[in-house]
Amino acid sequence: MRGWIKLHRKLRGNPVFNNPNLLRLWLICLTEASHKSRQQMIGNQVVELEPGQFVTGRFDLFDMFNDGLTKSDKAKSERTVYRWLEKLEEMNFLSIKKTTKYSLVTINKWALYQQDDKSIDHSSDHQMSNECPTNDHQMSTNKNVKNLRIKEYKEEEEERSPVGNDSPFQQIEDKYLSRRGGGLMITPNDAQAIERIIQEQIPLEDVLVWIDEIFDQYRPRHRADGIKSFSYLEKGILDRWHAKNNQPSNISEFKPKRQQDNLSVLEAYAKENGIKFGGG
Repeated sequence: MRGWIKLHRKLRGNPVFNNPNLLRLWLICLTEASHKSRQQMIGNQVVELEPGQFVTGRFDLFDMFNDGLTKSDKAKSERTVYRWLEKLEEMNFLSIKKTTKYSLVTINKWALYQQDDKSIDHSSDHQMSNECPTNDHQMSTNKNVKNLRIKEYKEEEEERSPVGNDSPFQQIEDKYLSRRGGGLMITPNDAQAIERIIQEQIPLEDVLVWIDEIFDQYRPRHRADGIKSFSYLEKGILDRWHAKNNQPSNISEFKPKRQQDNLSVLEAYAKENGIKFGGG
């Protein structure tokens, strides 16, 4: 637990900053990550760690998250904490490589944001300084710093560019969270409901349109009322999908049969009562 980490100021403009659980977990990840290449024993297996990586598991992560918290603030289960870790992965903070024994977590852009000036390879600069004037050495150092800033700018631009390849689950989740208007996480029950909708093989564009439609048509009974569960949306989506696939059929083909039945009844009645039926 020795040493320090850097935090970029742009974190304050990220949604994770306003979510205490995600922010706490993100800081745990940063402080757990290795600052240098090293080996770690996991059982009888040696794991090679690079800077910005650490090994963890659901229960270890759960214990670290709850350490020092009051009972009311603690996470309720290890599954919840691991789901938050996966949320950080979805938000491009880190990546997770899962195995049957552990998870290898890699902090994205570790070298860009955590590497200090002493870590930058200036060996060629020092070599040049023995042969070139001091101002040339300073120019070379400034060039390295400038290249690092250009790389940071380009990667930030890539972050702002639309990805366009989110999974159906992610698109449905994002639509639901944006319309719900509160919170950054869904519950396990919400996730199960979304999975059930996906299994129905309902076209994604229909699902997204119907989520908007259900929210637009919802009339809250009071200021604290609202759609708080995806299960509510699930029912509305299934109702619309059923209606779309079971449109009323054309019953005109049955009219001649009904008409013939009615004529038969009238003809029998007329014959029984000696009434002349029909023309001629």
